[in-house]
Amino acid sequence: MNEELNDGQTNPETSFEREDLSTRGVFVFMIGLAIVGLVIYFIIVGMYSFLDKYEHDQMSTASPLVTSRGPAARVVTKDYMEKFKGNGTPMLESDERGQFKDFLLKQEDQLNSYGWVDQQVGVAHIPIDQAMHLIVERGLPVRPASGAESGVAAAAKASTKKAAVSKE
Repeated sequence: MNEELNDGQTNPETSFEREDLSTRGVFVFMIGLAIVGLVIYFIIVGMYSFLDKYEHDQMSTASPLVTSRGPAARVVTKDYMEKFKGNGTPMLESDERGQFKDFLLKQEDQLNSYGWVDQQVGVAHIPIDQAMHLIVERGLPVRPASGAESGVAAAAKASTKKAAVSKE
């Protein structure tokens, strides 16, 4: 048939494969792969159980008077946290949502009330709505044009003085 397609010309380099892969070889390979996978699985399980047992045997308690109360030996309570408040260490959050809610309420209260930021300097905070009404009434503070120019000139003089001092 090959010779009929090529008009009687035969070329041994262009012939096709006459053998197929046997199904027996495929099944032997798959069974061997499954057996190797199981052997590796049991080796890993055995190795990890040995290492866990070794670690458990080698662990020692910090003091013979200390007994463990299971995997979670320490429970964080407010009384426990009060012991460490004064030493400057960062505190664990015992109630994240409650603490965040309190923080937001404190911020909201500060935004909507009157109070002092720094009473000695005379800096206060006022509610946002009141601040917006005051800006609409009075406008934003603006520097006079001559003040801005004199500020630039003063900065230029200061930089030339520094340059002169550094050269000497």
